[in-house]
Amino acid sequence: MQVTLEIKGDKAFSILEVLKSMKGVKVKSVDQSKEEYLKLLSDAYKQTELAEEGKLKLKSFDDLIGEL
Repeated sequence: MQVTLEIKGDKAFSILEVLKSMKGVKVKSVDQSKEEYLKLLSDAYKQTELAEEGKLKLKSFDDLIGEL
């Protein structure tokens, strides 16, 4: 039987590791670059949530331009 899962959030990596460790379960490998992209995207989303909650202060546009 073939199953496709769509798991939102950072739990995907944990669930993937559990599935890989199970006997009789074959997990098709996700490209490393795609895994890294998803991790970075997840981290960016977490930072956005923290900023909206006021727990993280973001740089202003002027500060970003000043770094260039």
